[in-house]
Amino acid sequence: MSTMTSHGNVGTSWTARRFFDALAALGPLRVISQSGPSTFEAICEVGAFGIAQGYVNAITASYHWHLKLDGFRHLRSRDEIHQRSGRRVLFFELRTEEDAAPFLLVYLHREKGEELAPGREGLFAELHQELAAGLPVEEVG
Repeated sequence: MSTMTSHGNVGTSWTARRFFDALAALGPLRVISQSGPSTFEAICEVGAFGIAQGYVNAITASYHWHLKLDGFRHLRSRDEIHQRSGRRVLFFELRTEEDAAPFLLVYLHREKGEELAPGREGLFAELHQELAAGLPVEEVG
């Protein structure tokens, strides 16, 4: 029997829909994408999103995010100390498969010198219990 929490059913499988529902509750976020020699970062809030024709489509005030479902196959959460700043960071790694390098990092954003709000930190802690070791993401939305 699964338990209901603020982010959905604990013990149920992970899908892109479940992940984006969680992201909507965790904002603001810092999304980091590495492509060759370029790093792209954006601060955003994930609101309404849709899933159609094999993609998650999230339109934020910062950018349009189109994530191909069959390319998002593994999810892991991290809670660690950032080497450069020395601050605790909470984030997710999105991967094409378990052994692949992350193609996207999604951090819980906070301004310099600010602490994470207890509600956001608590929700992340719930998710981290499931995702710290990493889990597969089902292709269905």
